Amino acid sequence: MTLFKQIIIILLFIFITLFSSTFYVSIGNARDYLKEQLASHAQDAATSLGIAISSEIKDGDIATVEVYTNAMFDSGYYTEIEIKDIDGKVLFDKKQAIVIDNVPAWFIHLFPLQAPFQKANVEDGWQTIGVIRIQSYPAFAYEKLWSNILNILQIYFLVMLIISVLAVFALKNLLKPLVAIRQQARAICNREFPKIDIKPRTVEFLQVVTAFNKMSQKLKDIFDEQAKVTEELKKQAFQDTLTGLPNRSMFIKQLKYFCESKNDQNHGCLIIMQLNDLVQINKEYGHIKANNLLKRLAKLITNTSEKYPSSFLARLSGSEFALLIKSIDSRVILKLGEEIHHQLAIIARELSFKDEDIAHIGMITSHEDHTMNELLTQADMALKLAQQKGINAYHLYDSKQSRGIQTQGSDEWLEIINNAIINDWFELYFQKTVDVDNNTAFQEIMLRLNYENQIISAGIFIPMAEHLEVTRLIDRWVITKVIQKISKKTTTIYCINLSRDTLQDASFPIWLKEQIEQLSASEQKRLVIEVPEYNIIKALDQYKSLLFILKAYQCQFSIDHFGIGFASMSYLKDIKIDYIKVHGSYASNIQDNNDIVNYMRQIINTAHNFDIQIIAEGIEREEDLLTLKDMKLDYYQGYYIAKPAPEEQ
Repeated sequence: MTLFKQIIIILLFIFITLFSSTFYVSIGNARDYLKEQLASHAQDAATSLGIAISSEIKDGDIATVEVYTNAMFDSGYYTEIEIKDIDGKVLFDKKQAIVIDNVPAWFIHLFPLQAPFQKANVEDGWQTIGVIRIQSYPAFAYEKLWSNILNILQIYFLVMLIISVLAVFALKNLLKPLVAIRQQARAICNREFPKIDIKPRTVEFLQVVTAFNKMSQKLKDIFDEQAKVTEELKKQAFQDTLTGLPNRSMFIKQLKYFCESKNDQNHGCLIIMQLNDLVQINKEYGHIKANNLLKRLAKLITNTSEKYPSSFLARLSGSEFALLIKSIDSRVILKLGEEIHHQLAIIARELSFKDEDIAHIGMITSHEDHTMNELLTQADMALKLAQQKGINAYHLYDSKQSRGIQTQGSDEWLEIINNAIINDWFELYFQKTVDVDNNTAFQEIMLRLNYENQIISAGIFIPMAEHLEVTRLIDRWVITKVIQKISKKTTTIYCINLSRDTLQDASFPIWLKEQIEQLSASEQKRLVIEVPEYNIIKALDQYKSLLFILKAYQCQFSIDHFGIGFASMSYLKDIKIDYIKVHGSYASNIQDNNDIVNYMRQIINTAHNFDIQIIAEGIEREEDLLTLKDMKLDYYQGYYIAKPAPEEQ
């Protein structure tokens, strides 16, 4: 119960207590007064009647006595009049029943008003010749008492109503700081740190508001500091200071995970770009211009990578850059090489180099059976072949070109994907995520394409779908199927990944809202919407819009592939999420890298401080799982735990 309601109840109790006591005292005083009035009225009547009939009683004129007495009794103000002579003989006795019409019976029963008998002697000179006894009629007194009580009630309730209204307004104004404090506390739980602008006049409330504002600011500073420390740890260990790109250590870890991973996304392309004779450039053009060239090359490779969400880039050495693009078609790679070749000449001219031949590009397609060393060796071979070709040349080395479905063109792929959506050629695969006790927490949805009796992994058809900008259609197909499964009263929690194409679709949030509304509140909790961190950073406003539209529902939100880039963790303050899934490269051989361990611990502490749970993905060895469990992560996923399967696990 709120403090406001408690105070109102206390005030009502006080009002009722005051009214009850006032009511009781008022009725008691009024009843005593009316009893005195009835007694006085009866006494006056007895005295005046005794004087009026004294001579008639002396003369024995009983008829005249009756005339006088009947005239008085018929006025209706008396219940009984009795006259006796000196010997006790009744000369006149008349009574009437008490009938009270305008007063409730319960009131008469609860507050009885007994009219007293009053006596007066009938005297002849100094001699008493008779006795008169009169009782007043109490009905009029009851009516007066009831009327007075009604007036008291009306006045009391009117005053109570006025005071109550004033009290409500006064309390609301007085308790405004408490409402603001409650809202501030909720905001802090959602990683927001507002300041209360209300300045209460009450000293105690002012002190509380001031303390809460200081606490909110302190928590904000702590969060910012934790995020800053986490970013600094990562930058110191894995970022090149000149270009801001990941360094060789980070890239080798990513490449090793890419090659050794058993998931369906280890198809792709490795691109190595090497600057021609950096030492000579420094001598001929100076250190500043050489650094500008390196920064321009870093920007070139960064702009190239942004076209491919599943990519990773780095500066491997002083003169060498690398770009790993996951799940890319070989025909697109050739266009990419031509584009980089063209941009290198532009950079050379803009920086006023005498020779436009500044760098060469070696490219190698990756397949399932490639080891990391083989891939690097073949990329180096491709680079050497490019250096033999000519100015800013590139060379694509494809040691094992895939056949079959991968040779389809764009038009064929578009037709295949559209038919797959219409004819349900896609199949849902499930990979479970477990908690620390190995209990299944989620089933992450993986997608396969059943085409011409072949089960084709997402790593093959999703890149083409992204190129054709139809991943939003695939996402909607998946969501529709999962909503149908949840509607069948399953207790399973499903995790669905959204593409950047879907995130940037303006109509998607409303469409998703309509789908979620088909589910009850308890069923909505079984849907986890997951978006890769890279896509969130690139479409943060759209992601915020999605969260805003869905905030009234019970579905949960997760960030996938967290930590792959150097994005500031401060953006977590602006969005409400439930889970962070750390990129699988951090889990791979984690016990061998103290920098990774320290970075992971910082992520865990920061997330847990703000009620975000941590999921480790890409776990493929028991040693990695045990190390991660020691670090107190919340959930675990990977091929060591469970492979994707067509049935829920």
